[in-house]
Amino acid sequence: MPVQKITREEILKKAMRLFKRQGYHRTSMDDLAKECGVLKGSFYYYFSSKEALMKEVLQYVNAYNKAHVLTIAYEEAIPPKQRLEQLLDALFDVLFQSEGGCLMGNTVLETALITDEFKEPLQTHFNNIINAVAHIYQHVYSPQKAVELAQQLAIDIQGSLVMIKLFGNEKLLLNCRERALKHLENTKSN
Repeated sequence: MPVQKITREEILKKAMRLFKRQGYHRTSMDDLAKECGVLKGSFYYYFSSKEALMKEVLQYVNAYNKAHVLTIAYEEAIPPKQRLEQLLDALFDVLFQSEGGCLMGNTVLETALITDEFKEPLQTHFNNIINAVAHIYQHVYSPQKAVELAQQLAIDIQGSLVMIKLFGNEKLLLNCRERALKHLENTKSN
């Protein structure tokens, strides 16, 4: 295999897709080197271990979402329902850019009971999403109720993704989206 020049960001993107498709434990350093088009020995120039790479991939996803996706929730000039629609569309687009579902959800399921190493960036990911959605819901609900609904939406999305993997019915995620939007229509007794 010819050695190619590759940037750290390109490695993160390619590794992210591979981890998303195969999972953390089923992905070897050989797989990663092959996917990135570098020799395995050269791979260690960029990352000291698979664990270090995965942690940086998770941090990269968090930074990307914070800069390009979650900002939608805080654009106060846009009505809340439209912001939630745009936010969910952006999140779902990211989820379906490549096969495998949600890298973050998959990694939680695969590693949470085995290692604490990835918990912080995973918790950051879900907290960022919950905070963004709660910010939108606070236009209709009390802060506590907004957080509860945002947490429920995160659970609903991840559950829908699991069921989509099992049954292949992407309509489940659309149903999840509709349930989330209906919460903004309910303005009674908040």
